Amino acid sequence: QKFQLDKENNYGNLTLHVSVPDTTKSYIVEFYTDQKYPLQRNEISKNTTLEYKNYFNGKYYIRIIYDDNKNGKWDTGNVKKQLYPENIWIDPNQITLRPNWDDEEKLEIPPEQIIP
Repeated sequence: QKFQLDKENNYGNLTLHVSVPDTTKSYIVEFYTDQKYPLQRNEISKNTTLEYKNYFNGKYYIRIIYDDNKNGKWDTGNVKKQLYPENIWIDPNQITLRPNWDDEEKLEIPPEQIIP
């Protein structure tokens, strides 16, 4: 079967400048669609720039997981060990990618809110 790729002009790029509140902790940055489907995950622990290239035009969101145990995934917690699930923060700002556009956004991760 033959496959034909869409033109490069029909895709957009996003450069995300991320600043973290604490460089001793680990964070997972998830880039996902408006249907809550994750497209890309990045583990970070310091201020960094993430690039998301060649994504179809549409609406996207960013979700942050505060990775307390630095294992690269969200943990649900444990009742027997009295551990809470890892905290999640969803950026309320919607990112809109347009065809043939390069977008730059800044994201400041807020400090983790500890629930007693």
